[in-house]
Amino acid sequence: MIAWRFASTADIEQYYGERPRESLRAVAIVVDGEPAAIIGMAIERGRMRAFSEYKPALEPHLKSMPVLRAIKAAQQMFAQTSMPIVAVREGGSVILERIGFDHVDGDTYLWHGSRQQRPI
Repeated sequence: MIAWRFASTADIEQYYGERPRESLRAVAIVVDGEPAAIIGMAIERGRMRAFSEYKPALEPHLKSMPVLRAIKAAQQMFAQTSMPIVAVREGGSVILERIGFDHVDGDTYLWHGSRQQRPI
């Protein structure tokens, strides 16, 4: 079974094997009760950084409705912050642009705080 939820401390620790040093706010996608992906933002050096990571167990489900709903929840979470959020592209950029990030330079994208959401 695949589902999403707002990530708990236990989800983060289970996914990474330890507690990250940064403060995080994230969505977890779980497959058969185990966190298989984390989408969120971290506060580091006075700025917000968006991130997403997933394990191979999620690959067959990447286009499923629960994953799309998790992305939408993360987009809404980004929209609730008044701070700009930086994201660095690793792979495709389409999803970053579709959820509201603007290309700044090279692999760098920026979410401008408190602005209109774009539909995915």
